[in-house]
Amino acid sequence: MGHANYFAYTPEAENFLSSWLQLRLDAAAILDLCEQTQDIALAGGAGTGVPRIDEDAIVFNGLMAADEDYETFAIELEPQFRDERGFTYSFCKTGDVRPKPYDMAVTAIMLRAHTLAPDCFAIDSDGDWDEHWLPARAIHRMLFDSDPGMESPFTRKVHAVGPAAARL
Repeated sequence: MGHANYFAYTPEAENFLSSWLQLRLDAAAILDLCEQTQDIALAGGAGTGVPRIDEDAIVFNGLMAADEDYETFAIELEPQFRDERGFTYSFCKTGDVRPKPYDMAVTAIMLRAHTLAPDCFAIDSDGDWDEHWLPARAIHRMLFDSDPGMESPFTRKVHAVGPAAARL
């Protein structure tokens, strides 16, 4: 059990690929904001080193030395698993009962990915849109001058039907 955020995406979809560079730039801005203004300790996937944002992936975790790590968050262009329709399903647990501080960066990047490619990137969460996702929504407004809206974009069918079909 734990606090988890879920996502499904289609890495080979034209809309996802065309937004990939922007997502990487925006993810870097989100991580910087979280570290600089929120004092959130971020690290590479194993909880050590530095977060990875490059042409192939966005990968990070909380800092293990500060006891702020849990599971690695990763969005990859070449994920290990895709189903027969090309969908990749993933999740990131960010804590046991309560999420660790790096959950703010995880949810903000997930929200940005969904905003940039809503037909290719579906999201869901154990957290409540009107409570746990408020920091991610505030980051979105601050950095991108865009309001993700008051209606939850969560797709409860994300595991069963994939990103595009889940939005129908």
